[in-house]
Parts: sequence; C-alpha cells; structure tokens
Amino acid sequence: MTAQHSALDQPFFAQWTTRGTLARSLEPARFLLDILSPCLPPSLAVIGSKGKGSSAAGATFALCQAGLTVVTITSPALITNRERIRIRGRAIDANTYAELGDILRSLLPRLPQGHYLSPSGAYTVMGLHLASVIGADVVVVEEGMGGSTDEISLIDHRALALTEVFAEHRGILGNNPVEIAENLLGAGGHSVDLVASAAQEGPVAALVAERIRRWEARTISHEPLPHRNRLIGAALGLGFYLGAALARDLGAGEPTPAALELPGRSSLHEVAGRRWFVDGAISAAGVREALAACPFSPETTLGAWPADKEWRECLKVSRAIPVRAGEHLVYPRPVPPWREVATVGNVAAIGTQSFVGEVLDYLGSDTRNMWSIA
Repeated sequence: MTAQHSALDQPFFAQWTTRGTLARSLEPARFLLDILSPCLPPSLAVIGSKGKGSSAAGATFALCQAGLTVVTITSPALITNRERIRIRGRAIDANTYAELGDILRSLLPRLPQGHYLSPSGAYTVMGLHLASVIGADVVVVEEGMGGSTDEISLIDHRALALTEVFAEHRGILGNNPVEIAENLLGAGGHSVDLVASAAQEGPVAALVAERIRRWEARTISHEPLPHRNRLIGAALGLGFYLGAALARDLGAGEPTPAALELPGRSSLHEVAGRRWFVDGAISAAGVREALAACPFSPETTLGAWPADKEWRECLKVSRAIPVRAGEHLVYPRPVPPWREVATVGNVAAIGTQSFVGEVLDYLGSDTRNMWSIA
C-alpha cells in the first residue's frame, strides 16, 4: 500500500476491497482488454523476485534517452498510486488518473462475475489503454505477482527482463525457485525476441536457457550501471541494456549509460540536520548489500519485514529495531509502528515498499520522477 491514499484510487481497488471469498482470476482483466481493445506498441516485460523496479527504471531510461515515448506500468507504488503509471518516467497527473478511473468505473459492472479484478491488473490494463490513447512508442510492464498467473501474460511482449529468482511467494507462485521461475517465464512466449537475465542458480539458469532456445530469442548481455549499491546497479544495467537493444530494433537512437538515483533504493536524504539512508531490501543478502552501501554509520537502524519475508535473517544481519508499516501486512510478532520508535541521529530505514513509501513521504521526498541522474 502507498503512503498516501486518494479517492481517485477507488475504481482500481473496487473489486479487491469487496472480493470476500472470490478468487483472483485473469478473466476480468482479459475481458476489460477486450472491451477497450487498445492498439498496443511493442512491450518490454520485467519479471523476477527482486530488483524489478530498478530494472524497469533502467529500461525506461534507455528507451526515453533513445527518443521514444514510453509508458511504464509498475507495482507497487511508493507515495501515490499515480506512480504505478508513468509517461517518460514521470507519474501521470491527477487529471489523467481521474479520467482513467472514470473509464474503469464505468466498465466494472460489465466484467464477468465470480472473480475479482486485482489492483495490479486494473493498473496494467488502464496503463495499456493510456499507452494506446497517447500513441506511445513502447510500453514497459512490471509483473504484479507472477508471470502466467499475472495480467502481464495477457499481452505479447517483444523483450523480457528476468531479475534474480529466489523463493519469494513460496506456495503461491511455486514451491521452489524452479517452479517460481516456470511461473514467471509464463509472461513470455514466441513473440519475445530479446531476453536479458540476471545470473541464476543452476536449475533456474537451465530453464531460462531452454526457454530462450524455444522462443528463438536473442540473449542480451549487460553490465551494471554505476550505483553505490551493487545489486541496484546490476538491476539498473539489466534493464538499461535490454531497453537499449529494443530501441535499436525499433530504429531509435543509441542511449548512453548514466549513474541513476532511484527514490527508496539506497537513496540518501537529509532532513533537519539528520541523514537518512532508505532501501527496500527484503532478503538477508539484500540487507547486507544495502548496509554496505550506506555511506555513513547510522545511529539508528529500523527494519520492517513482515512474516512472509526473511525477517529473522534480515534482523540478524542488520541488528535493526523491528518496526511495522503498511496496514495490510502481517508481522511475526507485535512490533510498534515505525513512527513511534524514537530515532537518534542518522538513520538507516530498510524494509518493504510500504515502509519505504511511508519513510519517503515523512521525509518530504519527491517520487514523481522515476529517476534522477547522479
């Protein structure tokens, strides 16, 4: 959930908030796409367990730098849900958001009964509709949860970025990394010409290689973009070089790599003489890399990891004060809301996107732009 809520969000969450015992299904989104019938430009899909937002930013930056008009659809947002749909890397304005919501609201009664339209599905479909309306040159779409089980699988993609796959959402996307990767790769198909993948464990790497051969796609090599956090730099580079390859295939310009700063991804902030380091790491390895990237020694480290994350390992690595954020998340034990914890001196705040969004909102950060150039 985002830090700020708006009445304009209601249509996108309408069926989710009233779902009761209904199951999530792709049918409502598929039906909505049929009604809207968008004329879609080539698309680049981003799938994986972690680093998807950074890869989507890298790809969007490359495509924009190549002179293309890009609509980017990501999930979740940080401060406002308008960030879920961006044009040229900037969150859509309130008027555009309201117009999309009005269209969606008018169509919800026509969707099939017995299932509910997920919020990520609603944003995906309406983002695709917007791309069609404005005549975008390309769309970058980040999966909400999964590949074959996510609305990202409802359209054909030209390029596919696969970030590191690990046992995230175990029991939902699959019972092990190979099953999870199988689900994620369901976002692709024979329309895929270009694939860039992060380094994967042996069985997952074999599955990715087999799928690339089956699709007769090209593997795009990549290297990290400059960044204080090694993992974020790698994810940015993965997206950037895939985006650059797609731009070339579309006959666009040649983008130049750059050092990018992303809000909430090892980002630095100074408020009232105190320094803050904010990162969305949710695995022990990610937390370790984040703390290594922090350019100062924090007097206070706050950690918000709910029960479905590696919370024990993250707390052990970080020695953080356990806190909570996000009303919808379940924590393994009673912990205070992060705002109630007295912080001293410089702060490192690490945890879920909900936590990161709340911290950035508290710090007065501007998250409308997907990146800034360092």
